Amino acid sequence: MKIVAAVLVLAFVTIPVTIAQQSSDQTVSIWGGVFTREQANRGRFAYEGACGFCHGSRLDGAADDPDQRSAPPLARAKFFREWEGRSLAVLFELTHSTMPEDNPGSLTDGEYADIIAYMLSVSGAPSGEAELLPNPQSLSRTVIRQQQ
Repeated sequence: MKIVAAVLVLAFVTIPVTIAQQSSDQTVSIWGGVFTREQANRGRFAYEGACGFCHGSRLDGAADDPDQRSAPPLARAKFFREWEGRSLAVLFELTHSTMPEDNPGSLTDGEYADIIAYMLSVSGAPSGEAELLPNPQSLSRTVIRQQQ
């Protein structure tokens, strides 16, 4: 049993590194215009309905209701500190499986992608020609980085 567990741990550690090394030349940054302006606008409306109460209207994690506990920030410097180097696939999967906290998975895949586009827009990332697709394979090639 211990051998099987060790093999699984080794696989989970080495496979992502190998994949990242093989596809590092295929990755893009969020600063490459990975969503459209229209998508970010749709995301703003979805965010206001599903996320804004807890994460705040400024996406800073400070709830709009002073009696509400704070939540993780979803934009700007604090968001980048937490998510630096991770792919949008990780963000999408976490968001899809845990948010909204009172009804996880209740939005469509497209709405989750739209909300991420809005988060990136608020963080200052530029819009582009193509929408951010809720496809794990394409999302895994887009990396969250602070603009330098």
